[in-house]
Amino acid sequence: MLEKITRFGKSRYFMFIVPLFALIVTLGCENQHYDERLQMRLQQLDSDLKDRWSTSGVVVLETTPNGPAGKAQLESGELISYVIAEYPVRSTGDFNSALKKGFDEDNNLILYLKDKPPLRIALRRRGDKVGLSVEGNGTVRVKQIQPGTPAANADIQVGDIVEKIVDERKIYSLDDYKDILGKLAKQQVTFRTSELIGVKIAAVTALGDLGDARAIESLVDIFRNNTELSLRKASISSLQRLVELSVLNELFQQFQDANVNLLPADNFQAQQLESAAILGLLTVDRTENTATLKAPFGTQFRHRSEALYQKINEGQLAELAQAYIQIKVEPDQEIRRACLAILGILKPVSAIEALVEVLENPTEIPGIRFQAGVALRQIGQPAVDALIMAFESQDTSTKDIAASALGGIGGIKARDRLIKALENTTEPAIQLTLVDAIAKIGDAPSMQALERQRQQYQNDDDSGIRIFLDEVFKSLTQKSM
Repeated sequence: MLEKITRFGKSRYFMFIVPLFALIVTLGCENQHYDERLQMRLQQLDSDLKDRWSTSGVVVLETTPNGPAGKAQLESGELISYVIAEYPVRSTGDFNSALKKGFDEDNNLILYLKDKPPLRIALRRRGDKVGLSVEGNGTVRVKQIQPGTPAANADIQVGDIVEKIVDERKIYSLDDYKDILGKLAKQQVTFRTSELIGVKIAAVTALGDLGDARAIESLVDIFRNNTELSLRKASISSLQRLVELSVLNELFQQFQDANVNLLPADNFQAQQLESAAILGLLTVDRTENTATLKAPFGTQFRHRSEALYQKINEGQLAELAQAYIQIKVEPDQEIRRACLAILGILKPVSAIEALVEVLENPTEIPGIRFQAGVALRQIGQPAVDALIMAFESQDTSTKDIAASALGGIGGIKARDRLIKALENTTEPAIQLTLVDAIAKIGDAPSMQALERQRQQYQNDDDSGIRIFLDEVFKSLTQKSM
């Protein structure tokens, strides 16, 4: 019988880990084991968690109240990485038996001597001698140490009192757990457990990879309420991925409606196929004209895409992202970038004012100000008036970003304001941005305005604007050929 279960290295417990692992299990992983003696259910780590974080062990999913595991205060979400057997040494026989058991599975054990730190004794090969003999009954002392052996290289002296031998056995899988616990059924054992941050991050990331609408509430809760920055980053990244996946619902519904995993590639827009391929959902063979969903994620996601699309478009994530794009609210730039990316994909008109505030903020990182402009460009025509107002700013960076966004949106109103600005601006940096923005619009009035500018500078061979205009027209000519 197992007499005792305790824990080493217990770190602070985060309550979110319980629904996280429960959800991951519900969504696909079935590699579980119920330990009837300890009355707890265990989950084997999947390959992603093991490989990405160099972590091994089994995860406690749940314990039975008042059962052995529950009484030992094992909790859901803890990772059992070692089973540790302790062998008290009260006689020469105890010592020899403990050595044999300790080296049964591997080549090392831990020796506890009175008034000394624990000593790890390792053998080079199975069958090598430790080089240590003891004597006594009740109190067991070191009798002899053989030169050239592991014992001789350790801090061991003749006369040292041996208290116990500890055998740590690494857990790599559920099979290891069952095998080791079976062999140690009559032995007092200790579980070494931990809540590795890498495991938590991998679990949060896995929720995003699953593409399941049920993951959203857990991820939002982690992002809003957890104090661990790395977990907040992982959760907002997973939410961003779910938003990116939701945009592909139309594509996946074609597979779902046909109830197949392969369709002609020319059924779809090239951009949709490219996005799905980048996200690892399908492969495209242009020669065979096929688009094939990749197993298991792509083939599973076609069943989930509609529910995810509906959940994403309820508006909760747009509100969440908008609340965290200001540097005064969210100091971490990676989180602000992810929130801006989410807004760019979802295109909520309600976020325009907040996005312009980020764009105009001189204390913000330039790259994030630019990304706010990109999000406004993605929102499109509803953002034109706000961008025109931002362009009137005296701040060069604000004018530059706003002009670029207006060029990306296009339309008569944006075009006319950009052309007017080009005709009245003498600042070289802004001129170049305006030329590029107007060229993006590319309609007849835009090209006529650019031609007028080129004629104005035709006699100035060293003019940067003239050189840039020549390159613009050259590029447009090549595209039209």
